Amino acid sequence: MGWRKLLFPVKNRSRGELAPPAAVSKANRRRNHRVSAFLPVFIYGHSHDEPFVEHAVTLNVSASGGLLSLSRELAPSQKLLVANMQTNEELPCRIVRTIQTQAGTTLVGFEFLRPAPRFWSIEFRS
Repeated sequence: MGWRKLLFPVKNRSRGELAPPAAVSKANRRRNHRVSAFLPVFIYGHSHDEPFVEHAVTLNVSASGGLLSLSRELAPSQKLLVANMQTNEELPCRIVRTIQTQAGTTLVGFEFLRPAPRFWSIEFRS
């Protein structure tokens, strides 16, 4: 099979032939591998110009951040301080995505402001 057949698939496929898998768009690619992990954290930040502290549990984590659920509304680009309760380590981060749930909580995707691949005490694959 020539390289052209690999790069330029035939447009007329027989009915039984499967189409090649769709390429993952750039927007859906992740920088780091994520792991489901329920790790206790304290979140320090500001909501409606008032400081707050909230105990939370991560839903998933990566070498560059994580996802958790909070009881208050926050906005993308907002800065937070995340404290890992297992290691007593704290890191500044910023919110990259928020999703309001029907239950009234906010899912918060965040990334660390500086690289911290060992913050969660998990060895992530590359």
